[in-house]
Amino acid sequence: MGATDSREAWRIATGTTAGEGWRQGHPLHVAGCMVMLCRRGSAGITINSRRYRITAGCMVYIVFDMVAVPSGVSDDFEACFLSVDFDTTQDVFFLVTSNRFWDFVYRYPVFKLRRPFYDVTDRWFGLLGWIAGHCSEATAEKALRNETENFMLVMAEQVETHLGTLGANPPKNRAWALVNEFIGLLNRYCTRRHDVAFYAGKLNITPNYLNIIVRKNIGTTAKEQINVQLGLVVKMLLDTTDLTVKEIAERLHYDDPSYLCRIFRKQTGLSPINYRNKLRSL
Repeated sequence: MGATDSREAWRIATGTTAGEGWRQGHPLHVAGCMVMLCRRGSAGITINSRRYRITAGCMVYIVFDMVAVPSGVSDDFEACFLSVDFDTTQDVFFLVTSNRFWDFVYRYPVFKLRRPFYDVTDRWFGLLGWIAGHCSEATAEKALRNETENFMLVMAEQVETHLGTLGANPPKNRAWALVNEFIGLLNRYCTRRHDVAFYAGKLNITPNYLNIIVRKNIGTTAKEQINVQLGLVVKMLLDTTDLTVKEIAERLHYDDPSYLCRIFRKQTGLSPINYRNKLRSL
């Protein structure tokens, strides 16, 4: 593996997926955001129930509210990784780039880089690794932040230049930051806590205000967003395990499996068993 700094906020590595906790069939734990560049070989990954193949030259963005599960990895797989925590993701990733860019990332979390930009990106990862391994903690923190902010701005511009303007860019304010923090909390607690009041309490706001700002920024209520995140976890468990519906309900702390089935059917139009059978017939 390559250099890894001493802070939890930043982690830079080069090597195989095993070095970043990538285990086949096991969900990735991403506290904030993980950026990956595939140098050689290939790997499979399911992100929010969509399957992708990562090959040499692919860039991958995995954000805290995505449910990502690696699958097969070739023997010659090698990639560069940058992992940052939630607060750093907010400051360095989300605040310095447009929402248009992140709309693209959520639609296409795995995408191929054109050769000239691949070379630039590969050198950027090398620079981050050198900074983390050779600079003092104070200097490394500042330099990593500056280099990452600059790279994210360039990446966002390249995406928009290549694909054209990606749509409106909503303003980023305190409510927007609270909604993103709510989504981050969901990724951490949704399998155990399903009540809006819990998340509102974590954010030091009222449940009613949380519902208002979530609807304004995402278009759903906070409770609906909780169910969306749970639905992603259920899909992942149906796809990657042989757990029964009852066992899945128990794992997600639902006393009544039928209630979880109703939530899932409302989102997908299928029962959990029919969803699993459809996946395995593909």
